[in-house]
Amino acid sequence: MTRPSPPPPALADPRYGSATITPHLLRYLMLVAGERGHDLGPALRRAGLSEAALCAVGGRISYRQGSTVIREALDALGDPALGLAVGRRQRVTAWGIVGFGLLASPTLGHALDLGIRHHGAAGSMLDYRTEPVPGGAAVLATARYTDSGLRAFLLEEAFGSIVALVRDSLDARFAPRAVAVRHSRPPHADAYEEWFRCPVAFGAADDRIEFADDWLRRPVPSADAYALAQVVQLLDAARTRGRERQELVEGLEVSVARGLPRVPPLAQQALARGMSERTLRRRLAGHGTTYEALVDSVRLVRAEELLTTGDLPLHTVAALLGFSDARTLRRAVTRWFGTSPSAIRRAADAARRIAGPAGLTGGGAPAGTPRRTTSP
Repeated sequence: MTRPSPPPPALADPRYGSATITPHLLRYLMLVAGERGHDLGPALRRAGLSEAALCAVGGRISYRQGSTVIREALDALGDPALGLAVGRRQRVTAWGIVGFGLLASPTLGHALDLGIRHHGAAGSMLDYRTEPVPGGAAVLATARYTDSGLRAFLLEEAFGSIVALVRDSLDARFAPRAVAVRHSRPPHADAYEEWFRCPVAFGAADDRIEFADDWLRRPVPSADAYALAQVVQLLDAARTRGRERQELVEGLEVSVARGLPRVPPLAQQALARGMSERTLRRRLAGHGTTYEALVDSVRLVRAEELLTTGDLPLHTVAALLGFSDARTLRRAVTRWFGTSPSAIRRAADAARRIAGPAGLTGGGAPAGTPRRTTSP
Protein backbone atom coordinates (compact mmCIF):
# COMPACT_ATOMS: atom_id res chain seq x y z
CA MET A 1 0.00 0.00 0.00
CA THR A 2 1.39 3.40 -0.96
CA ARG A 3 1.79 5.77 1.94
CA PRO A 4 0.18 9.16 1.18
CA SER A 5 2.42 12.19 0.91
CA PRO A 6 2.52 14.40 4.01
CA PRO A 7 0.50 17.58 3.80
CA PRO A 8 2.37 20.73 2.79
CA PRO A 9 3.58 22.99 5.61
CA ALA A 10 1.35 25.79 6.81
CA LEU A 11 1.30 28.84 4.62
CA ALA A 12 4.02 31.41 5.33
CA ASP A 13 3.25 35.09 5.46
CA PRO A 14 3.57 36.23 1.83
CA ARG A 15 4.72 39.66 3.02
CA TYR A 16 8.08 37.97 3.70
CA GLY A 17 8.67 38.39 -0.04
CA SER A 18 7.13 41.85 -0.44
CA ALA A 19 9.60 44.61 -1.39
CA THR A 20 8.90 47.20 1.32
CA ILE A 21 12.31 47.79 2.97
CA THR A 22 14.67 50.65 2.11
CA PRO A 23 18.04 48.94 1.41
CA HIS A 24 20.25 51.12 3.64
CA LEU A 25 21.39 48.15 5.77
CA LEU A 26 22.48 46.14 2.73
CA ARG A 27 24.34 49.14 1.32
CA TYR A 28 26.50 49.29 4.43
CA LEU A 29 26.86 45.53 4.61
CA MET A 30 28.17 45.67 1.05
CA LEU A 31 30.54 48.48 2.04
CA VAL A 32 31.95 46.59 5.04
CA ALA A 33 32.33 43.41 2.99
CA GLY A 34 34.13 45.35 0.25
CA GLU A 35 36.53 46.89 2.76
CA ARG A 36 37.40 43.36 3.81
CA GLY A 37 38.04 42.28 0.23
CA HIS A 38 34.81 40.34 -0.30
CA ASP A 39 32.46 41.04 -3.21
CA LEU A 40 28.81 40.64 -2.27
CA GLY A 41 27.74 41.06 -5.91
CA PRO A 42 27.11 37.33 -6.50
CA ALA A 43 25.06 37.08 -3.29
CA LEU A 44 23.00 40.10 -4.36
CA ARG A 45 22.31 38.55 -7.76
CA ARG A 46 21.25 35.25 -6.18
CA ALA A 47 18.73 37.23 -4.17
CA GLY A 48 17.46 38.99 -7.30
CA LEU A 49 19.27 42.24 -6.49
CA SER A 50 22.21 44.28 -7.77
CA GLU A 51 24.46 47.07 -6.54
CA ALA A 52 22.57 49.47 -8.80
CA ALA A 53 19.25 48.37 -7.26
CA LEU A 54 20.56 49.09 -3.76
CA CYS A 55 21.59 52.61 -4.78
CA ALA A 56 18.45 53.46 -6.77
CA VAL A 57 16.43 56.30 -5.23
CA GLY A 58 13.14 54.89 -3.97
CA GLY A 59 14.33 51.30 -4.34
CA ARG A 60 12.98 48.64 -2.00
CA ILE A 61 13.92 45.09 -1.07
CA SER A 62 11.99 42.29 0.61
CA TYR A 63 12.79 40.77 3.98
CA ARG A 64 13.55 37.54 2.13
CA GLN A 65 16.12 39.25 -0.08
CA GLY A 66 17.73 41.07 2.82
CA SER A 67 17.97 38.00 5.02
CA THR A 68 19.34 35.88 2.17
CA VAL A 69 22.20 38.33 1.51
CA ILE A 70 22.95 38.72 5.23
CA ARG A 71 23.19 34.94 5.70
CA GLU A 72 25.58 34.64 2.78
CA ALA A 73 27.71 37.49 4.13
CA LEU A 74 27.86 35.91 7.60
CA ASP A 75 28.90 32.63 6.06
CA ALA A 76 31.47 34.13 3.67
CA LEU A 77 33.12 36.56 6.10
CA GLY A 78 33.05 34.25 9.09
CA ASP A 79 32.66 37.15 11.52
CA PRO A 80 30.06 36.58 14.25
CA ALA A 81 30.31 40.29 15.12
CA LEU A 82 29.46 41.38 11.57
CA GLY A 83 26.21 43.07 12.63
CA LEU A 84 28.07 45.24 15.11
CA ALA A 85 30.67 46.11 12.46
CA VAL A 86 27.97 47.20 10.02
CA GLY A 87 26.27 49.31 12.68
CA ARG A 88 29.53 50.97 13.75
CA ARG A 89 30.40 51.83 10.15
CA GLN A 90 27.33 54.04 9.66
CA ARG A 91 27.09 57.81 9.89
CA VAL A 92 24.01 59.99 10.23
CA THR A 93 23.55 60.14 6.44
CA ALA A 94 23.30 56.33 6.35
CA TRP A 95 19.63 56.67 7.26
CA GLY A 96 18.85 58.84 4.25
CA ILE A 97 16.31 61.59 4.75
CA VAL A 98 15.63 60.34 8.30
CA GLY A 99 19.25 61.11 9.10
CA PHE A 100 18.82 64.70 7.96
CA GLY A 101 15.77 64.92 10.19
CA LEU A 102 17.88 63.80 13.14
CA LEU A 103 20.41 66.54 12.39
CA ALA A 104 17.65 69.17 12.27
CA SER A 105 15.95 68.06 15.51
CA PRO A 106 16.15 70.36 18.55
CA THR A 107 17.29 67.69 21.04
CA LEU A 108 18.42 64.08 21.08
CA GLY A 109 15.03 63.14 22.53
CA HIS A 110 13.21 64.73 19.59
CA ALA A 111 15.63 63.06 17.16
CA LEU A 112 15.00 59.70 18.81
CA ASP A 113 11.23 60.13 18.51
CA LEU A 114 11.57 61.03 14.83
CA GLY A 115 13.81 58.05 14.11
CA ILE A 116 11.46 55.60 15.82
CA ARG A 117 8.36 57.04 14.13
CA HIS A 118 9.96 56.73 10.71
CA HIS A 119 12.24 53.74 11.23
CA GLY A 120 10.76 52.10 8.14
CA ALA A 121 12.20 54.85 5.94
CA ALA A 122 15.59 54.28 7.59
CA GLY A 123 15.70 50.71 6.25
CA SER A 124 15.25 48.79 9.49
CA MET A 125 14.49 45.07 9.39
CA LEU A 126 13.21 45.23 12.97
CA ASP A 127 10.31 47.14 14.51
CA TYR A 128 10.70 49.61 17.39
CA ARG A 129 8.82 51.36 20.13
CA THR A 130 9.83 53.60 23.02
CA GLU A 131 8.81 53.46 26.63
CA PRO A 132 9.67 55.68 29.60
CA VAL A 133 11.98 54.28 32.27
CA PRO A 134 13.06 55.95 35.55
CA GLY A 135 15.45 58.73 34.66
CA GLY A 136 15.21 58.27 30.89
CA ALA A 137 13.69 56.31 28.02
CA ALA A 138 14.23 52.96 26.33
CA VAL A 139 14.01 51.90 22.71
CA LEU A 140 12.70 48.33 22.41
CA ALA A 141 13.33 46.29 19.28
CA THR A 142 11.05 43.50 18.05
CA ALA A 143 11.77 40.97 15.33
CA ARG A 144 9.29 40.96 12.43
CA TYR A 145 9.68 37.22 11.83
CA THR A 146 10.76 34.22 13.88
CA ASP A 147 14.13 34.39 12.14
CA SER A 148 16.31 33.25 15.05
CA GLY A 149 19.45 32.89 12.95
CA LEU A 150 19.48 36.63 12.17
CA ARG A 151 18.25 38.05 15.48
CA ALA A 152 21.71 38.76 16.92
CA PHE A 153 22.98 40.30 13.67
CA LEU A 154 19.95 42.58 13.29
CA LEU A 155 20.09 43.72 16.92
CA GLU A 156 23.82 44.39 16.79
CA GLU A 157 23.39 46.42 13.60
CA ALA A 158 20.38 48.31 14.97
CA PHE A 159 21.75 49.26 18.39
CA GLY A 160 25.26 49.72 17.02
CA SER A 161 24.06 52.13 14.34
CA ILE A 162 21.93 54.14 16.79
CA VAL A 163 25.00 54.74 18.95
CA ALA A 164 27.12 55.52 15.86
CA LEU A 165 24.62 58.12 14.63
CA VAL A 166 24.35 59.83 18.02
CA ARG A 167 28.12 60.07 18.31
CA ASP A 168 28.37 61.35 14.75
CA SER A 169 25.69 64.03 15.08
CA LEU A 170 25.86 65.03 18.75
CA ASP A 171 28.88 63.98 20.84
CA ALA A 172 31.58 61.36 20.32
CA ARG A 173 31.53 60.71 24.07
CA PHE A 174 27.92 59.49 24.03
CA ALA A 175 27.14 56.20 25.75
CA PRO A 176 23.71 54.66 26.38
CA ARG A 177 22.79 54.00 29.98
CA ALA A 178 22.31 50.28 29.37
CA VAL A 179 21.85 47.69 26.62
CA ALA A 180 19.96 44.42 27.03
CA VAL A 181 19.47 41.61 24.52
CA ARG A 182 17.58 38.33 24.67
CA HIS A 183 20.29 36.18 23.12
CA SER A 184 22.95 34.53 25.25
CA ARG A 185 26.41 35.99 25.77
CA PRO A 186 28.37 35.51 22.50
CA PRO A 187 32.12 34.88 22.23
CA HIS A 188 32.57 38.48 21.03
CA ALA A 189 30.74 40.01 24.01
CA ASP A 190 33.78 42.21 24.76
CA ALA A 191 33.09 44.02 21.47
CA TYR A 192 29.66 45.02 22.82
CA GLU A 193 31.14 46.55 25.94
CA GLU A 194 33.93 48.26 24.00
CA TRP A 195 31.48 49.89 21.58
CA PHE A 196 28.52 50.72 23.82
CA ARG A 197 30.65 51.76 26.86
CA CYS A 198 27.87 50.77 29.23
CA PRO A 199 26.54 47.68 31.05
CA VAL A 200 25.29 45.02 28.60
CA ALA A 201 22.90 42.31 29.79
CA PHE A 202 22.61 39.05 27.85
CA GLY A 203 19.70 36.61 28.17
CA ALA A 204 17.39 39.50 29.05
CA ALA A 205 13.59 39.54 28.89
CA ASP A 206 13.58 41.86 25.86
CA ASP A 207 15.89 43.72 23.49
CA ARG A 208 16.41 47.35 24.49
CA ILE A 209 18.80 50.28 24.61
CA GLU A 210 18.30 52.91 27.32
CA PHE A 211 19.02 56.64 27.25
CA ALA A 212 19.49 58.87 30.29
CA ASP A 213 17.46 62.06 30.57
CA ASP A 214 20.52 64.30 30.54
CA TRP A 215 21.43 62.96 27.08
CA LEU A 216 17.85 63.12 25.81
CA ARG A 217 17.70 66.81 26.72
CA ARG A 218 21.00 67.57 24.99
CA PRO A 219 20.58 70.12 22.15
CA VAL A 220 21.56 68.99 18.65
CA PRO A 221 24.14 71.52 17.32
CA SER A 222 22.71 71.49 13.78
CA ALA A 223 19.06 71.97 14.83
CA ASP A 224 16.95 73.86 12.29
CA ALA A 225 13.17 74.14 12.77
CA TYR A 226 12.47 75.01 9.12
CA ALA A 227 14.58 72.15 7.75
CA LEU A 228 12.98 69.76 10.25
CA ALA A 229 9.49 70.79 9.12
CA GLN A 230 10.46 70.09 5.51
CA VAL A 231 11.87 66.67 6.39
CA VAL A 232 8.82 65.72 8.48
CA GLN A 233 6.51 66.75 5.64
CA LEU A 234 8.42 64.52 3.21
CA LEU A 235 8.53 61.60 5.65
CA ASP A 236 4.82 61.85 6.48
CA ALA A 237 3.94 61.91 2.78
CA ALA A 238 6.17 58.89 2.17
CA ARG A 239 4.56 57.04 5.07
CA THR A 240 1.10 57.74 3.67
CA ARG A 241 2.16 56.38 0.29
CA GLY A 242 3.68 53.40 2.06
CA ARG A 243 0.41 52.64 3.84
CA GLU A 244 -1.49 52.86 0.58
CA ARG A 245 0.98 50.50 -1.05
CA GLN A 246 0.83 48.14 1.91
CA GLU A 247 -2.95 48.00 1.89
CA LEU A 248 -3.13 47.35 -1.85
CA VAL A 249 -0.04 45.28 -2.59
CA GLU A 250 0.03 43.17 0.55
CA GLY A 251 -3.73 42.64 0.33
CA LEU A 252 -3.28 41.25 -3.19
CA GLU A 253 -0.35 39.08 -2.07
CA VAL A 254 -2.39 37.56 0.73
CA SER A 255 -5.27 36.93 -1.68
CA VAL A 256 -2.95 35.20 -4.16
CA ALA A 257 -1.28 33.13 -1.44
CA ARG A 258 -4.62 31.92 -0.12
CA GLY A 259 -5.84 31.14 -3.63
CA LEU A 260 -2.91 28.97 -4.70
CA PRO A 261 -2.77 26.77 -6.70
CA ARG A 262 -5.47 28.80 -8.43
CA VAL A 263 -4.39 32.39 -9.07
CA PRO A 264 -7.34 34.79 -8.90
CA PRO A 265 -7.56 36.71 -12.20
CA LEU A 266 -6.85 40.43 -12.10
CA ALA A 267 -10.46 41.22 -13.03
CA GLN A 268 -11.66 39.37 -9.93
CA GLN A 269 -9.19 41.24 -7.73
CA ALA A 270 -10.31 44.57 -9.19
CA LEU A 271 -13.99 43.76 -8.67
CA ALA A 272 -13.33 42.84 -5.03
CA ARG A 273 -11.75 46.29 -4.53
CA GLY A 274 -14.49 48.21 -6.28
CA MET A 275 -12.43 49.38 -9.23
CA SER A 276 -11.86 48.54 -12.85
CA GLU A 277 -9.07 46.26 -14.02
CA ARG A 278 -7.44 49.22 -15.75
CA THR A 279 -7.51 51.31 -12.56
CA LEU A 280 -5.97 48.47 -10.55
CA ARG A 281 -3.17 48.08 -13.08
CA ARG A 282 -2.56 51.84 -12.97
CA ARG A 283 -2.42 51.90 -9.17
CA LEU A 284 -0.01 48.98 -9.09
CA ALA A 285 2.18 50.72 -11.67
CA GLY A 286 2.15 53.78 -9.44
CA HIS A 287 3.62 51.62 -6.69
CA GLY A 288 6.29 50.30 -9.03
CA THR A 289 4.94 46.81 -9.63
CA THR A 290 2.48 44.69 -11.62
CA TYR A 291 0.00 41.98 -10.74
CA GLU A 292 2.16 39.42 -12.56
CA ALA A 293 5.17 40.43 -10.45
CA LEU A 294 3.15 40.05 -7.24
CA VAL A 295 2.00 36.57 -8.24
CA ASP A 296 5.60 35.66 -9.05
CA SER A 297 6.77 36.94 -5.65
CA VAL A 298 4.13 34.93 -3.77
CA ARG A 299 5.02 31.79 -5.69
CA LEU A 300 8.71 32.36 -4.94
CA VAL A 301 8.12 32.53 -1.18
CA ARG A 302 5.88 29.46 -1.23
CA ALA A 303 8.34 27.52 -3.41
CA GLU A 304 11.20 28.29 -1.02
CA GLU A 305 9.09 27.10 1.89
CA LEU A 306 7.96 23.88 0.22
CA LEU A 307 11.46 23.02 -0.99
CA THR A 308 13.23 23.70 2.31
CA THR A 309 10.75 22.25 4.80
CA GLY A 310 9.62 18.99 3.20
CA ASP A 311 10.29 16.29 0.64
CA LEU A 312 7.21 16.52 -1.54
CA PRO A 313 7.83 15.34 -5.14
CA LEU A 314 8.57 18.18 -7.53
CA HIS A 315 5.41 17.55 -9.53
CA THR A 316 3.41 17.99 -6.32
CA VAL A 317 5.23 21.22 -5.45
CA ALA A 318 4.57 22.45 -8.98
CA ALA A 319 0.87 21.67 -8.66
CA LEU A 320 0.64 23.46 -5.29
CA LEU A 321 2.14 26.56 -6.89
CA GLY A 322 -0.23 26.45 -9.86
CA PHE A 323 2.42 25.39 -12.39
CA SER A 324 1.59 22.91 -15.14
CA ASP A 325 4.49 20.54 -14.49
CA ALA A 326 7.84 20.03 -12.74
CA ARG A 327 9.77 21.39 -15.73
CA THR A 328 8.04 24.76 -15.41
CA LEU A 329 8.83 24.74 -11.69
CA ARG A 330 12.53 24.04 -12.38
CA ARG A 331 12.72 26.95 -14.81
CA ALA A 332 11.06 29.28 -12.29
CA VAL A 333 13.34 28.17 -9.45
CA THR A 334 16.42 28.73 -11.61
CA ARG A 335 15.19 32.21 -12.47
CA TRP A 336 14.39 33.03 -8.84
CA PHE A 337 17.37 31.54 -7.04
CA GLY A 338 19.98 30.89 -9.72
CA THR A 339 20.07 27.19 -8.82
CA SER A 340 18.00 24.01 -9.00
CA PRO A 341 15.31 22.70 -6.65
CA SER A 342 17.57 19.78 -5.66
CA ALA A 343 20.41 22.16 -4.77
CA ILE A 344 18.07 24.19 -2.59
CA ARG A 345 17.00 21.03 -0.77
CA ARG A 346 20.59 19.91 -0.25
CA ALA A 347 21.50 23.33 1.18
CA ALA A 348 18.48 23.25 3.50
CA ASP A 349 19.36 19.73 4.69
CA ALA A 350 22.93 20.85 5.38
CA ALA A 351 21.67 23.89 7.28
CA ARG A 352 19.42 21.72 9.44
CA ARG A 353 22.27 19.35 10.26
CA ILE A 354 24.43 22.27 11.38
CA ALA A 355 21.71 24.11 13.25
CA GLY A 356 20.05 21.11 14.87
CA PRO A 357 16.63 21.90 16.32
CA ALA A 358 17.21 25.66 16.24
CA GLY A 359 16.21 25.75 12.59
CA LEU A 360 18.18 28.56 10.99
CA THR A 361 21.89 29.11 10.53
CA GLY A 362 24.11 31.98 9.60
CA GLY A 363 24.59 30.81 6.05
CA GLY A 364 23.03 28.82 3.24
CA ALA A 365 19.37 28.38 2.57
CA PRO A 366 16.90 28.79 5.41
CA ALA A 367 15.69 25.64 7.08
CA GLY A 368 12.23 27.13 7.04
CA THR A 369 10.63 30.35 5.96
CA PRO A 370 10.33 32.65 9.00
CA ARG A 371 6.87 33.51 10.30
CA ARG A 372 5.61 37.01 10.95
CA THR A 373 5.78 37.95 14.65
CA THR A 374 4.59 41.58 14.53
CA SER A 375 1.85 43.42 12.75
CA PRO A 376 2.86 45.14 9.50
